[in-house]
Amino acid sequence: MKRRDAQSSALSFIDCICCGFGAVLLLFILTAKSQIVESRETATQALAAEQTVQQAIEQATAKQKALDKDIAALDPQPKANSTTLAQLAAEQTRLAKAVEDQSDALAALDSESKDVDAIAGLNRPSADQSYLSGLRLRGPRAVILLESSGSMLATDAQSALEIIRNGSGATAEKWLRAKAAVRAVIAAIPQGTKVAVFHMNERTSALSGSPKDPYIDPYENAALLATLERLDTLEASGGSDLTKALRIISGIQQRPSSLLLISDGLPSAPNPSQRSLTEADRVKLFNAAMATRPNYPFNTILLPFDGDPSAAGLYWKLSARTNGITLIPDNDWPTL
Repeated sequence: MKRRDAQSSALSFIDCICCGFGAVLLLFILTAKSQIVESRETATQALAAEQTVQQAIEQATAKQKALDKDIAALDPQPKANSTTLAQLAAEQTRLAKAVEDQSDALAALDSESKDVDAIAGLNRPSADQSYLSGLRLRGPRAVILLESSGSMLATDAQSALEIIRNGSGATAEKWLRAKAAVRAVIAAIPQGTKVAVFHMNERTSALSGSPKDPYIDPYENAALLATLERLDTLEASGGSDLTKALRIISGIQQRPSSLLLISDGLPSAPNPSQRSLTEADRVKLFNAAMATRPNYPFNTILLPFDGDPSAAGLYWKLSARTNGITLIPDNDWPTL
């Protein structure tokens, strides 16, 4: 039996299918490559645009910095140079006034220096140390109580009355010696001890510091000078009320460590009857003052006065009881 020949149409159909598939594949390859090329171009363009923007930003920043530098470089000196003649004249006047003020200040300092020199006699140690070595003015706070009654003007009552009538109490020798004694005592006070100076007649008040705080540092020239000026202008008159004085001193906020009384005898006030007091009356006034019970060393410097013989013994007993001392200096102490 004779075989049939193979038909060529079947092969042609397969070739057509393969060709078509190849064409599609080729088209896909060509299209993908085109997309990749386009993506690269787009990325390149974006990068270039970013660089352009960055350059623009940098240029703008550089211009801003340059502009700021130019503004800062603008010198305001022309304003300063535009000072008017009137302003210059005002400044010259101000400077002249400042020079004048400085000159006045220097003059004041020179005057103060002279005032300090005036009290140079108070330099420590005192020339009167031989008299004052026994005083027990204990620190840290000492009180000096100066009697400023009329009897401090003379050594007897009749002479004191004549001085008062003549109005010459400011130059009375005994009164000047009493003030000099205060100066000598202040000069002998050691460093580190504060001092309060009171005067006592029928009233008692502080010559130093203030009523609330009468203590001063005797080595501080300004406070010392103010105290001595008050002492120099102090006048003696009236009686002496020791009871009131001790009560006032006891009322000081800071209790005294020791006290020195510069007096010439027993107290003579209060005297409501205004009659002449006997020695017995004055002893009673002294005992009334002791009722305040001073519990600190009580020292006494007794200046001369006739007609008060019991004064020395009573003050000596008081000083001994309180660990103080009573001194009766020579009539020429202290030297004026």
